Amino acid sequence: DWKLIAENFVDFYHINAVHPELSKFSRVDDHQPYQGPGQYVGFVTTPLTDSGGPGDSHHFNPFKGPYPVESNAGLFFQIFPNISVTVYPHSVYTLMTFPTQHPGVTKEVLSMLMAPGAQKKEDTEEEYKDKCKQLFDFVVQINDEDVVAIENLQNGLRNARARGLHGEFLPKYDWPIHRFQNMVLEGIKGNIVNEGHMPVLCGAFQRQVADANEVVRSTSTVAPGLMEVSDAGAAMA
Repeated sequence: DWKLIAENFVDFYHINAVHPELSKFSRVDDHQPYQGPGQYVGFVTTPLTDSGGPGDSHHFNPFKGPYPVESNAGLFFQIFPNISVTVYPHSVYTLMTFPTQHPGVTKEVLSMLMAPGAQKKEDTEEEYKDKCKQLFDFVVQINDEDVVAIENLQNGLRNARARGLHGEFLPKYDWPIHRFQNMVLEGIKGNIVNEGHMPVLCGAFQRQVADANEVVRSTSTVAPGLMEVSDAGAAMA
């Protein structure tokens, strides 16, 4: 189900159990809210941890122009209803989900965009392409791990409903799911999320970005020449 895919994306509490390699790079304890008003869920990993994987900072040149506080952070946004965006210092990933005619079956389209100038000066074109492939393979592996977890969750939810079982929210970790579910419920009625029902969130990262905004009043532009790699497939979720 596409909604479970979105919930999985915003649920960073599952990382240690499902993603052994990602958990070293984007540590659960380093996640913070990065949330404002609007039809999205936002959070951040700060800092990202170089852990011997293909996403480590030394493999690529970063985007130019982000605030210093963003230069070693991972940004995550679930744009309601069905677009998941991940921004690392050197690359961007989008995961789009498309419901099919079959209930419980969703098609996913996963794309990777590299920062302009991401190629290191000392790398040949072939070396750079190989690094990009390893990075995208890493992202695809994470997504494949998620698909297995989501399919199991979907089966578990059916069993829980049949047995009348209910879980509990953990406010520290589950506020993103709470926000997304409220967007779904309000969307059914044709409304946007009621911010009055949402907790007020402001982590240290968000305060640092706000301070930087006060200092630098500039308009960001979309950088040209993004390198795109895509992977499309169907997921039983």
